[in-house]
Amino acid sequence: MATYSYQDCLNHSYRVNWRIEEVLGDQAFDLSRRWLPRQLSAAESIGCLNEEERKKLTHVEMVAYAHLFGYVEEFIAPQMTELAREQETSDRPAFEALANFAAEEVKHMTLFRRVRERADAQLGFGLKRLDGERATAGYVLGMNRGAVLLLIACIEWYTQLHYLSSIRDDDGLDPLAKRVFRAHWLEEAQHAKMDHLEALRCFADMEDSERDRAVGDLIELVQAVDGLLQKQSAYDVENLSVYLGRTFTPEEKKEIFGEVLKVKRWVFLFSGVTHPNFIELFNEVTTLPQRERVQLALAS
Repeated sequence: MATYSYQDCLNHSYRVNWRIEEVLGDQAFDLSRRWLPRQLSAAESIGCLNEEERKKLTHVEMVAYAHLFGYVEEFIAPQMTELAREQETSDRPAFEALANFAAEEVKHMTLFRRVRERADAQLGFGLKRLDGERATAGYVLGMNRGAVLLLIACIEWYTQLHYLSSIRDDDGLDPLAKRVFRAHWLEEAQHAKMDHLEALRCFADMEDSERDRAVGDLIELVQAVDGLLQKQSAYDVENLSVYLGRTFTPEEKKEIFGEVLKVKRWVFLFSGVTHPNFIELFNEVTTLPQRERVQLALAS
């Protein structure tokens, strides 16, 4: 069983702390390179695109990838602020670590907004992307807290997986994109551990009926995430069409959308719920019947 501490997380956060200007500088994205690794992109599986068009799809997908992280951080930051406030007088290390966690999430939101702006300027048009971040944040934060913390833990753990297994060692990746996601990974490593601690604290005194509500709300949140992924996948197809300067046939649209959505579902859902550290946490706070409910929902 993993053991973490708020003080260790805070100390490590101070050691790896970075500034946005240090990450972005005045460097541009390299249009001759991929902006996402193959494991996080649908490009290689789409037959109706040539090699140059596949590379350009990774440019579109990276902007959406960065945007989706900023999108979910709109509800993570206020959730961590609320958790920090609850422990202000009872657990000083937890308060300081969680307050720092919230501040780092706000920094990440700013980082990804600047990434989007820089990419739009280089590609020559404003890429369509999900809006309604604040409304979505309100919807998520209105759910059972246990469900929200499990969703956040899932997000933080797949952030680790994406960088370590796909981004870090990809020598063909654009250097600026690589630096952006390395910076994000460095701070999210501590966030994932604190998510674990806060989820355990949240579930510790839950009645069985409340755990059932948490699982039900988690299923609803997963379904809502899938709806957002479907919407962004459709935007990716539109963005690619504008970027390439050509209109896709209905068959091409269907193929591109289907492959992009399939990859986004793996990237933003399944790579998290199958992460060993998330599974460990989930198994600790739920019963077998509750886990089966979630598995059934994911399968559908």
